[in-house]
Amino acid sequence: MKRIIYIVLFGLLLSMGVASCDNDSDLLFDETAAERKESANKEYNDALISSEQGWLFQYFPEETQKYGGYNFVVKFAENDQVTVWSENMSDVTMPETSMYDVISYGGPVLTFNTYNSIMHEFATPSAAEYLAKGGDFEFLIMSNERDVITVKGIKTGNTMSLIRMTETAEEYLTKSKAILDFTSGASFGTIINGNAVNVFLNDHQFTFSYTEDDEAKLDKAPFIYTDKGLHFYAPITVLGATAQDFILNTETKQFTSTDGDMAIDILFAPVNLTLARWTIDTAVEADRSDAIRAALVEAFYANVDVWNEALDQTIGLGMGYGGIGFSIWSDNYQIHYDLSFGGVLGYPDYLNISKMGGGYNWSYYTHLMPLVDIIADNAPYIPEMDNADNPTEVKMTSAVNPDVWFVLRK
Repeated sequence: MKRIIYIVLFGLLLSMGVASCDNDSDLLFDETAAERKESANKEYNDALISSEQGWLFQYFPEETQKYGGYNFVVKFAENDQVTVWSENMSDVTMPETSMYDVISYGGPVLTFNTYNSIMHEFATPSAAEYLAKGGDFEFLIMSNERDVITVKGIKTGNTMSLIRMTETAEEYLTKSKAILDFTSGASFGTIINGNAVNVFLNDHQFTFSYTEDDEAKLDKAPFIYTDKGLHFYAPITVLGATAQDFILNTETKQFTSTDGDMAIDILFAPVNLTLARWTIDTAVEADRSDAIRAALVEAFYANVDVWNEALDQTIGLGMGYGGIGFSIWSDNYQIHYDLSFGGVLGYPDYLNISKMGGGYNWSYYTHLMPLVDIIADNAPYIPEMDNADNPTEVKMTSAVNPDVWFVLRK
């Protein structure tokens, strides 16, 4: 019996000791846990409001950053309102105002809690994208140091920065949009340690294609346009050269890394196929070589075998087709395969055509691939234009196989 009493007494003493420790712990703070959270949230909120010109929000949607990054400017006010600008706005003088809050949710969270068509662009579903583009509108606040607030997307886990603005939203976004406009219609390439590297652009993401130790490599680098050039989401290393921030030099037509280890050449083709809808009429002998006609005939009969449909003999190329476009004569179905068009490093008179992947309806018409192959695999081309300033007809002759040629008409 005594043993039982001793055990009970020991348990009571132990519980009193724990309670005493808890009380001592509480004495270390002048506020309760809830009050401390509220105080921290107010501190971050005061920081957000403190910037007279607002904050540059370098925003990266989607967990793999496949769309790259986009510039937003967010300006907070004491009445829980936020005014938002974006580089995707057609008119940067027309921002939109909505509500925001800083709440506790596993830490201080900045939430844009009422709908704003600008701020929620990448998070708003549509009929075509029921998951939207994987964008965030709630962000865990990680730190506030040296005029930079670091946040992490609740959905994506992407780390992003809010940088204190020293100029108006209109001024900054006009500069960053000018960088984008300068590169419109361009392609890219670079030479690193004597090795040629192809650089493909898709949305705001570069893909570096190269060979290292006899192994083909594809490295993706999502980026955001800045007022001076480019900023990669993370440093990228290609053939021993590492870079993250680049400055545009319009004279040399290059993006040069701030440490000088890497330069990306901006290549402008002699004719820009992205500015108009071009077609090749393979039924006209004067408009294509025998090799092009043979590929069309092969694709035509393959389509009859698969779908019992007549393939139109006119092929679309350039803007509006993704890259190359086909149509079914009887039902006017549209089929696209994505191509990129651009210049060739070291050959300013050449135009390159590269495969990017299947586009609209392509998964049902992969048997049309021979036409894609003959055009893309025989690049680059030497264009002959009827008018250098405003061409309406261009003869394209393969630089690697002169038996492959075709005429584009606008």
